[in-house]
Amino acid sequence: MLILASAAILAGVVGVAIGRGGEMAEFAGDYPPCEADDLMTAADVALLRPPSALWGYNVQATDEALGRIAQVVTERDVEIAALRRQLAEQRAAVTPADNRSADAVPASAAPASAAPAGACAGGRPPRGTRA
Repeated sequence: MLILASAAILAGVVGVAIGRGGEMAEFAGDYPPCEADDLMTAADVALLRPPSALWGYNVQATDEALGRIAQVVTERDVEIAALRRQLAEQRAAVTPADNRSADAVPASAAPASAAPAGACAGGRPPRGTRA
């Protein structure tokens, strides 16, 4: 009798394992969704703590947060590029005669050891620029 009950239980477990017992219900995540204005500053990103799962982080919540961060960075890159283009256009519109002042030092009078314009301390070019 015990062997027959064990066989019935084993058959039931195998049947459920191969999908004969029906499907499990899917439940919505129990984390707050990533809102459009949640990740706008560096402090927001630094304070981001995605919800944890059994092993590691909840994949869906983490992917949503990383997607929002990528979107914000892309928007800022586009804005920075547009502002740089406007600045270059305004600088190009200024004539050299308008740019000089009465007390300006000619380039030949500048000391030879002076760093080029826009250089960081030590004569290095700023990050993101090519020497």
